[in-house]
Amino acid sequence: MQSIVQTNFTGIDGLIIRNEPRPALTDNGVLIAMETLPVVPSDWHKETDPNATAEQALQLPRVIGIGGVGTVIEVGHNRDQKLLHQRVLVMHPKGSYQEFILNTNSDWLFPLPINVSNAEAATLTAGPGVALALTEFIKQNPSDHLVITGANSVIGLILCQLLGSTYPGLTPIVSPDSQAYFNQSLPGYPVYSIEHLQLFHGRTLIIDIAGSEPLLQQLIAAVPRASIASIALQTSNLNVPFTFVHEDFNHQIYCHLIKTVASHKLWLPIGRIFSFAETKKAQHYAKDHHSRGRVLVNLN
Repeated sequence: MQSIVQTNFTGIDGLIIRNEPRPALTDNGVLIAMETLPVVPSDWHKETDPNATAEQALQLPRVIGIGGVGTVIEVGHNRDQKLLHQRVLVMHPKGSYQEFILNTNSDWLFPLPINVSNAEAATLTAGPGVALALTEFIKQNPSDHLVITGANSVIGLILCQLLGSTYPGLTPIVSPDSQAYFNQSLPGYPVYSIEHLQLFHGRTLIIDIAGSEPLLQQLIAAVPRASIASIALQTSNLNVPFTFVHEDFNHQIYCHLIKTVASHKLWLPIGRIFSFAETKKAQHYAKDHHSRGRVLVNLN
């Protein structure tokens, strides 16, 4: 089978396609033929920085990817035989960019209803869980104003939906180039650019999705009583209270998200779709362009 593998830290163009043996089914395993994979920023960060995370998965060589969608083609004796031929979302931190995945952890496997597409399910692997973690942080840290940088990103658009357009003090920050996209994606939601932001009074919580310290410095100048919660920066030299927020994986949360998407209560932004052989091109596109939905890779 073919896999996309990182063997060095030279960046996206250092990725290679490698032929490897197909995983053998075990009694506790489920073999999945992969179909749709998300392009996630954590991959291209790891491809240039050996210290991007503390995960053991960063040891090289490594198959890239954290999860995706496929169809179960074999089921081990100790697993639910009803999974055979089902479409599933699978989390696979050891690397999902391969034609077949052997899942041995039932907590990381999610059968999909017919009205949740492959693209929607693949988008769930990188975004909604983080947005839910931010929502909980916001609830625990009430403020007079809530500023969101990178609001046009996948996580930003999902967070805005979870909060609702009438959330008190909601202030999504979007670059001028992305405001039309934001308005089209979430009509009726407020939207601001940094140039038109007025001086705030009262407590302001800045939710940092963009990960730009210069942008955060501009915001702090306009917000005297600011604190920052970031998913993009783990530390900061800015002279305000700072918290790094991350997702703690929870099986029930993903079951809830799948049901929410199936009932059309949550819209997931989906962007361009590339072929498996175009993985490097897909990463370059996602990294170098304004966010216009989750970029995906199809194996079929």
